[in-house]
Amino acid sequence: MFTLRRRVRFSLTAGLIPLAVTACGGGHVPLPTFTPATIGDTAGLVRRGEYLVRYVAICGHCHAADPKKDVEGSLSGGMEFRNWRLGTIRASNITPDSATGIGAWSDAEIVRAIRNGEDRDGDVLAPVMPYAWFNGMSDRDALAIVRYLRTLPPVRNVVKSDHSLAYRIGEWFFLKPMKERVVKEPARAAHAEYGRYLVHHVALCADCHTPRGGLQAKPKMDLLLAGEPDPPKGFPANPANLTPDSATGIGKWTEAEFLRTLRTGEDPAGEELHEFMPWRQFGNMSDDDLRAIYRYLRTVKPIKQRIPD
Repeated sequence: MFTLRRRVRFSLTAGLIPLAVTACGGGHVPLPTFTPATIGDTAGLVRRGEYLVRYVAICGHCHAADPKKDVEGSLSGGMEFRNWRLGTIRASNITPDSATGIGAWSDAEIVRAIRNGEDRDGDVLAPVMPYAWFNGMSDRDALAIVRYLRTLPPVRNVVKSDHSLAYRIGEWFFLKPMKERVVKEPARAAHAEYGRYLVHHVALCADCHTPRGGLQAKPKMDLLLAGEPDPPKGFPANPANLTPDSATGIGKWTEAEFLRTLRTGEDPAGEELHEFMPWRQFGNMSDDDLRAIYRYLRTVKPIKQRIPD
């Protein structure tokens, strides 16, 4: 079902993401249940989902019919990610078409796919979909995304992936979904705690701006948000250093400059952001959400790592 490249902001491509070889097994994750304690008032759920899908998680960066031209358009999928470990992975059709999209899926099945990486047939999704990061998304936000996706016009578009032999072997012996979690929505306010939630589990800045390494291309958490100075061949841009290092990161940026950069696409030095960075979508985020992100970024460890333009 879902295959979401971590698109955005100077993102990592499928070429960087190998099999998530962690332990033998596979296993299945129970379908989530939603309670008033974690969901709260359902009023405004669709509107919240639209905000997350279009301007925060920006699902269209992978699932749009034409991600290069219409990120906020149809989410009928088809975008290709090629890698010898994976084969050819195509972003899924996540419109509510019953035959080729998610129309026949239950809310719980879709949420499980987003957060745990397991589809309705019990198969593990390719790790191009960043469910390892989405695993910390709150029940309410995950359900809001589902409820919004159901309001979209259904589009009939058959999308199939062609997995490599390496992927099939890994899927059979090693690949497994993320563990079940119940995550309550954090208080929405312009503070670092909420900013961390957005950076790690919704907007996924951490997924894009944290370098990867090793056979499994796992995030180097000791270099959290320090950028990628040597991305793979063909990568469209170098993920920037977002740590508060004054020389190589954003340590000298004021909060006002941070917000202005994401609203205009121009940084404090007058440099334009790479077009792959979806600042046009991020620019629709609320001031408080952007402030929360900035305030969280100020709390992470400053890392001196210069990123070439």
